[in-house]
Amino acid sequence: MQNRSTSGSQTPFSKRLTLIRVCVLAFCALLAVALFGFSVHDRTELESAAETRLTLLADVMAENIDGQLAQIEHQLQGARRIVMSADAGEIGRPVARDLLLDWCRGDPACMDLLVVNAAGEITDWTGPGTPPMVADREYVAHHLNTPGSTTFVGIPQLSRVHGGRWFFAVSQADRTEDGRIRRIYVSVRDLFHSFNYGRIVRDTPGASFAVVSTRGEVYVREPNREKHMGKVIPDVDRVLDEEPGAQRVSRIESRIDGIERLIVTRRLGRYPLYVAATQELEQILSPWRYRAAAMVLFWTALAAVSLYVARRLGEDARLQDYLASIDSLTGTLNRRALMVEARRQEDRRASAGGLGLLMLDVDHFKRINDGFGYAVGDEILQHVAATLRATCRSSDILGRYGGEEFLMLLPGADDRRVARVAEKLRAAIEAIPSLEFAGRGNYPDTLTASVGATVLRSGEGSLDTAISRADLALNQAKNGGRNRVVVLASDDRG
Repeated sequence: MQNRSTSGSQTPFSKRLTLIRVCVLAFCALLAVALFGFSVHDRTELESAAETRLTLLADVMAENIDGQLAQIEHQLQGARRIVMSADAGEIGRPVARDLLLDWCRGDPACMDLLVVNAAGEITDWTGPGTPPMVADREYVAHHLNTPGSTTFVGIPQLSRVHGGRWFFAVSQADRTEDGRIRRIYVSVRDLFHSFNYGRIVRDTPGASFAVVSTRGEVYVREPNREKHMGKVIPDVDRVLDEEPGAQRVSRIESRIDGIERLIVTRRLGRYPLYVAATQELEQILSPWRYRAAAMVLFWTALAAVSLYVARRLGEDARLQDYLASIDSLTGTLNRRALMVEARRQEDRRASAGGLGLLMLDVDHFKRINDGFGYAVGDEILQHVAATLRATCRSSDILGRYGGEEFLMLLPGADDRRVARVAEKLRAAIEAIPSLEFAGRGNYPDTLTASVGATVLRSGEGSLDTAISRADLALNQAKNGGRNRVVVLASDDRG
């Protein structure tokens, strides 16, 4: 047989337990939302800061490269003035060549300065020996085949004169008033000494910098510039704005190394080139990933602690709820909890087939208290409660109705079962002295109980009527000499 705590309506402890659960879940949910919001903000800030850095880097490098190319144009204009001075006889050809040679040697990136005539033949140059034929070279052929062309920036290629070194050429056409080529001035540039920004890239983990033509030819790409020179990047339009001088920000997988990168490109204003400042997204987001992982661990730990505390508080609330429904002396339901459970059983009697009620009273209990003391009286009530629990079914409900009275509810019982159980309980109580008190002094030799019983059937009155009928049966048992069972039917008013 089991004691049942009240569950038909929420007790204060049950309400507190529900409130605790709601508060803990709300706290965990709000904390999760707050941490998620912070994480999103943190990631956005990191990406924004990286974009700002890369934008600044791209702008500075684009301006620097614009300046370098403008210097090369200035160099070619100076070469033009030297050659024109030689043509006018102001200086000799050897002097003109020495001036060109000194000018080129003073520029670490200058491999050669060339002066080419309209037939595509080199007339002056800074190289040794016989000059090569260059009419087929793009930096010459472009001007020969493109009317009105002025400045041309060639693609990266390997030099046939300088032992396979990578170079690009910048050439300017000097034209007559009617547009015919007078001369072409060419500066051949060593790529290993051009656009050198390796130190800046090395100081930024996961960063890269590239100078690329608008057709995708790679001039320089740091790091590992030797590996990437002359490569062609497909689909550069994905990262390149159409307007000269314009900028674009992209988050895509690099076509060079296959790594997902934040890429900021800046198109040069006067030349068919663009610069790209990039950084690996993994490097950008690495601090965010560490912080996000730490926040997840923090939330998990805090949620676990909160749930643990909530569980302990819940257990405490359930224990208090249970203790509030239990008679502290006998361990059975107290009267309040017993009546709540009785109301529940009253509502279920139609499906249960009736509800049996047994009202049991220990005979001459006041005499026991007076003769043996209250401590013995309390112990006897404990033995009676234990005997009642051990004798009945697990579905039966037992509670202390008051003083030495107990009320037992038997769901689904009829008159015969009620009478049988009542007699069984009476006999079990009568046997307590011989089982529990034999050989012990200061205990009564006999112990009896009177039992009043009835059955509350569907449609036959209320619970209060049935309890009154069971109490009437109990009084009849007592008046009939005690230590007996009286069962009253619903139509029996005594």
